[in-house]
Amino acid sequence: MKKQNTQKFKIRTPLLVWDRECDFCQLCIERFHVFSGNRIELVPYQDLLGKFPKAPELDYKRSLVFFTTDNETYKGAAAVYRYYMELGRGWGFDLYSRFKWFAALSEWCYRLVADHRGIFLKIVKFFWGSNLLPDTYRISGWVFGRSLGFITLLAFLSFWSQADGLIGPDGIIPFQDDLEHVERIIGTQSGDISKWSLRPTLLWFFGSGTGMHQLFFLGTLASLLLMIGIMPHLSIAVSWVCYISLAAVAEPFLNFQWDALLLETLFLSLFVVPWSFRDRIDNATEPLIFGRWLVWLLLFKLMFESGIVKFTYFASNGSNTWWDLTALEYHYWTQPIPSWISWYFHQLPSWFDKISLVITYLCELVLPLFIFFPRRFRRLSCIGLIIFQISIILTGNYGFFNILTIILCITLADDLWFSRWSKIRIGSKGSSLQEWIVINRLKKFSAVMIMICFLWVTMVYLDRDWQGNVQPLDDPSEPSIITSGLVKTAQLTRSMNAYGLFRVMTITRPEIIIEAMFDNKEWEQILFRYKPVEITTAPRFFLFHMPRLDWQCWFEALFIERLLSNSFALSVYNRFLNVMVRTDMNIGEIQLEDFILDRDREVLRTLEQVDQQRYIQNLQIHINNYMNRSYWFARFLALLARTEDSVYDLISTESTGHPSKIRVSLYRYSFTDVDEKRKSGKWWERDQVKDFSLVIDLE
Repeated sequence: MKKQNTQKFKIRTPLLVWDRECDFCQLCIERFHVFSGNRIELVPYQDLLGKFPKAPELDYKRSLVFFTTDNETYKGAAAVYRYYMELGRGWGFDLYSRFKWFAALSEWCYRLVADHRGIFLKIVKFFWGSNLLPDTYRISGWVFGRSLGFITLLAFLSFWSQADGLIGPDGIIPFQDDLEHVERIIGTQSGDISKWSLRPTLLWFFGSGTGMHQLFFLGTLASLLLMIGIMPHLSIAVSWVCYISLAAVAEPFLNFQWDALLLETLFLSLFVVPWSFRDRIDNATEPLIFGRWLVWLLLFKLMFESGIVKFTYFASNGSNTWWDLTALEYHYWTQPIPSWISWYFHQLPSWFDKISLVITYLCELVLPLFIFFPRRFRRLSCIGLIIFQISIILTGNYGFFNILTIILCITLADDLWFSRWSKIRIGSKGSSLQEWIVINRLKKFSAVMIMICFLWVTMVYLDRDWQGNVQPLDDPSEPSIITSGLVKTAQLTRSMNAYGLFRVMTITRPEIIIEAMFDNKEWEQILFRYKPVEITTAPRFFLFHMPRLDWQCWFEALFIERLLSNSFALSVYNRFLNVMVRTDMNIGEIQLEDFILDRDREVLRTLEQVDQQRYIQNLQIHINNYMNRSYWFARFLALLARTEDSVYDLISTESTGHPSKIRVSLYRYSFTDVDEKRKSGKWWERDQVKDFSLVIDLE
């Protein structure tokens, strides 16, 4: 390292001298000025002698020169490292001083850039744009907090409007029954199992349905406070606790990827919003860098995983519509709840579908990588991903999922870019209510620990995505204790999740049609508010709201369709529904004996003991499977049979008395083409699946 003593040149403030005629130097000095403020004086060498007549004559045009108040002079890379040391960032200067190889490498890199400034100027402008100023995210951080509060508020209100019919005391799966069942399971276990590890919910403290509504009220209030910026950190924590408390007892209705994304976003945003009483735009603070990167990594994980699984997961017959570019020929009408806009997109030519698929792959596999690039690429990622999410909103109904993803994208927008196309302005200073030093250090330490766990678990998920559903011949190695513990904790808290939308594209649309027979001895169809039933009714377009029952019916129809290829499994499924609906049993009352009919016992008496055990074991496996997959559907049919008001509030059909019979049928739906729609006015065409029709006699 070269340094010189300049005894005759006395300065009171450290001095950095640069070449004003160099455009590349100009960009660098603008960045230096932001960091240094008034602590270091930045003077172009063209003005140096006029301001400091005793300044030494050096080749200032060739490299930067840094003068200290101790009469020491540094050039080139050494000048840059010494400059940062004056600002309290001395690790580079320490390495430069201790290791000759590091100093030589630094000087070589400096000379490479200095001798080719024109080329590097073009590179900088390509990646960063017109300046090299450090990016700040005070506006997007403030908007993110307000927007997250808004979407969380909508999520609470949407589920609250359905909760009585889904998990209330008279709902399909009452949460009290679920908690009591968990306690019974724990009572039969010899190990030390905590009920909190199975159901992490505050509803353990409440014994009635009023506790559920208190949680909804508290979560709604907290999200409202977050939306207006009052105690954002505390509001997020309360919202997260309330939502996970509801999600823990609301399976399968609150077990979708957007619920997981909301919980994970709330959890990670604790390190983005300020830990202060009021977060206002005129004194918005810079988000913690670790918190900002946690949110960016979440966005990357969400999009990148969704792109990978489309190429690593295959249907049961080995096909993959994502590979052969035919996925969009099915998607618009096989998705859970299409809209009338979906019908029009389905009519577009196949070449448009293929182009759209290629764009989808770019949005999910390429644009997320731009998050790790400098400013211009990050902005491109922001714009592209937002447009992609808007296109999904226009072609389907996914509740708050895509809006929440857009909110994550907003965090990619830096202040300079944000202020160009919005009217939002912030003050020149941060919040006057600075976080206490101890709290700030705790926040940083916690964010670093969470980031380590986040990256570790994400790598596990990405490895699974790469493997897909085609398992290798050799058994994979067992994960380590640390990895297993982290994944288990992530699953318990639902705040470090795996994603992957539409792994396998469905190419048929089975729909469950439910009919009831009353005193008039005629079948009357049970109509839903959102899922397709009537073929002449236009599919609905709705935003934000998520009709949980209608979505679950879509999954149940797909499950029944898979059972059609196994006659025994289908017969046990029919028996399961028949027994559950006729007896109206809840989860704590169910025993295997209830599903063994008298005619089965007669047949079993004629069999050898080994065959009897094999039959009982096979029956037990199927019943357990249906308990996990279709218990909610059996309870739904049972409540329809007894005309429970809370359940009828979830559908369009009004209660008109107790039915004598219920019929469950399966139809395959598909969109009509343009000519058929013009002639008949039908949005859908359908055909009944002859292999499945269940009539439950309630008398």
